[in-house]
Amino acid sequence: MLFDHRGLVQRVCAALLVFCMSFLPAVSEVKHDRAIEDTRLLKGEVVVRDENVGQTRFVAARILIDAPPSEVWPVLSNPFEFQGRISPRMKAVEVLTDREDMSVLQVSVDIGFFLPSISYAVESRYQPQERISFKRVGGTLKDFRGYWEMLPKSEGNKTEVVYSMYVDPGIPVPQWLVRAGVREELPRTLMAMRERVMEVHSGRKALVVPSIMAAASSGHAVAAHSSNRS
Repeated sequence: MLFDHRGLVQRVCAALLVFCMSFLPAVSEVKHDRAIEDTRLLKGEVVVRDENVGQTRFVAARILIDAPPSEVWPVLSNPFEFQGRISPRMKAVEVLTDREDMSVLQVSVDIGFFLPSISYAVESRYQPQERISFKRVGGTLKDFRGYWEMLPKSEGNKTEVVYSMYVDPGIPVPQWLVRAGVREELPRTLMAMRERVMEVHSGRKALVVPSIMAAASSGHAVAAHSSNRS
């Protein structure tokens, strides 16, 4: 069930402020040069920068994965791969709508600091093995949107993954402070996802079941999540 509890939002405000402030010493301004960034990607680093989309400033991070897009997509597009694994704070995922080109998920996230989890509904649009665009359609957050993009590299043997996000918690926290926290969180997510992809790509571990229809569109034998489909 979607909810918008003002009392909870006020408590989240204080938690987000502490959360973002804790990252500030690690955030520095870096001159963006594509050749330098590509060299860093080849070394296994995550490259982070701000990007303007219209009047909105997003935080975007990039990583290079030593696997083709067809091997990255089943992990990237499956929310159950993220739940408690790639994103440890993601505690619960409920599939409200499940189609090959679109899903709506109800997500609960543990924000820590002894506060209750926040819950939001997110709609995702899928272009198989290319892009996922997502946006908040209900819940605690005022605005939450962005995209994942996969770019084939090295004649299709590797994949550059871009993760771009904008968050407006709807509480009196400056956007520069929110972006500071996002700049630290995105690399953690991308590195955990790369590790997970390589586990599956190498055959050390299998893909998570259940999944959603979009994840199965890559041609892998992935069981689709059957409950609550529309």
